[in-house]
Amino acid sequence: MKHPVTLFAALMLICFLSAVRGWADDAATGVPAEPAPAPADSKIDTWRHFENLVNTINQAREDMAALRAQLQETKDEAERKRIDNELSLLAADIDSLQAAWEMWATGGVDMQLFAPKTDQKFDWREEVQSVFEPIVVELRRLTERPRKIERLRSEQLFYQQRYAAAETALKNVVDYKTRAPTPDLAEAFGALEGRWQKRRDDLQSRLQLTNFELEELLAPSRPGDEKTGEVLQELLSGRLVNLLLAVLAAALTYGTLWLLSRAYSHYMQRRGYRRPFLVRVAHLAYMVIALILALFAAMAVLYSRGDWILLGLLLIALVGAALTLQRSLPGYLNEAKLLLNIGPVKEGERVVYQGLPWKVQALNMNATLVNPLLRGGRMSVPVNTLFALMSRTYDEREPWFPSRENDIVILSDGSHGQVVLQSPECVQMRVGAAIKTYPTGAFLDAKPQNLSLEGFAVSVKFGVDYRHQAAATTAMPATLKAYIGGRLKAHAHGAHLKDFSVEFDEPAASSLNFVMWASFGGAAAESYHAIRHLLQALVVEACTAHDWVIPFDQLTVHLTSAQAASLEEDAGKTG
Repeated sequence: MKHPVTLFAALMLICFLSAVRGWADDAATGVPAEPAPAPADSKIDTWRHFENLVNTINQAREDMAALRAQLQETKDEAERKRIDNELSLLAADIDSLQAAWEMWATGGVDMQLFAPKTDQKFDWREEVQSVFEPIVVELRRLTERPRKIERLRSEQLFYQQRYAAAETALKNVVDYKTRAPTPDLAEAFGALEGRWQKRRDDLQSRLQLTNFELEELLAPSRPGDEKTGEVLQELLSGRLVNLLLAVLAAALTYGTLWLLSRAYSHYMQRRGYRRPFLVRVAHLAYMVIALILALFAAMAVLYSRGDWILLGLLLIALVGAALTLQRSLPGYLNEAKLLLNIGPVKEGERVVYQGLPWKVQALNMNATLVNPLLRGGRMSVPVNTLFALMSRTYDEREPWFPSRENDIVILSDGSHGQVVLQSPECVQMRVGAAIKTYPTGAFLDAKPQNLSLEGFAVSVKFGVDYRHQAAATTAMPATLKAYIGGRLKAHAHGAHLKDFSVEFDEPAASSLNFVMWASFGGAAAESYHAIRHLLQALVVEACTAHDWVIPFDQLTVHLTSAQAASLEEDAGKTG
């Protein structure tokens, strides 16, 4: 007798092939599609499987009748229990074979549809499962083919190993049977040979059916199989369209409400109004409601389109977002404080961000920071980046940057030039004929001295010989001021001269030092070095005109009396 499970596997294989051909129609209507005409070889195989299945069912019923007769004749309790267990298994096999036969013969109709309906009590767990069941079914359907291929390969290896073991066992039994010394022992080996031969044949049939099913799954689609393209077209024109419509509805809803909020904020800023606390609370609630309405819009589209798969996935995403929100609630509370203008950073105040001062122009979902003296000095940053900062009120006279574009500055490294560009990232200066670029932080660390903002001063220190000691503190400073000042005013740079003075500074080791100081307006900032050179030249000119000696550094050597006498003696000898 053929084992029932063998032909049942063959039946399930053919049912699966029929389902593959019509799964798209089944998903849409719940009724299987008409099977496509099969080639002649396929029809022959189908009729052979039909015949084997019917013979298996009839043989199983005969075996059940024989077991029942054996059960009535047996008196041993253990043997009766064994036979009863075999009857239960055989009855279950017959039921499954009969159900498979009916499903196959009727073209794949689900026999569960005709099972009697039973009343069940309400169970919320089962109801929740039923909500998400379509999602799981759809995912299982999409991954059915690769999963079945993997399962069949595992079964193929399973049956190959057991078939080889059964073949070896059968050979050993046959060998012992042929060499049995007594007829009774040969008869016992003969009975054992029949059982192992049946087991080997059963494993062989299962292996062949598994190979057949695996080959069918791995074989390329026949020209008549057009369901894959139809399913792809259905996916692109159905579920993908539903997803795009849902996203579009959510984006339009939220975008419209956000634009209204943005317009209101701009209106308040242009009018110079400060938003009070209650207005900020209302604005925050408004944005939360806008987000909720956007989600409702997406859900409404999916509900109206009847796409329960995407709707269920959206609900799962919302549940995950709610769990995430619970864990990150402290961060959202800090963000809400900033939006309500009760946090460490407040709207309309001054804050130092990335080493630069900024004005907090607006606090919404993103904070708007403005620096009026920087090109591109307007940035929008997430409010959570301001948690660690502290803002303060400021005076209108406070500078937002030490320079402006086109200002002349001097840096601590001696660089002197015109600022041609300053942005949050870099500052460019024209030094001579070249452009020198500094990172903005490095530019500030160089302590720029702005010559164009309110002007600048140039000081020159010089000295005269001690022979002019009598007039050094009386007539000489006035004479120098009158002479150099007159010449300086007559020069082209004199138009920008604001103040000028010459004063006695100190008696040095070899000279009487004076300091000359001149201040100019910012318009002359570009001539800073030329003015310094001019002042030094005028000092030399003034000293020359009045016969004042400008000393040079001298080395004074102090000698003892013996050393001086020795030097005089050497000089006399030389003379």
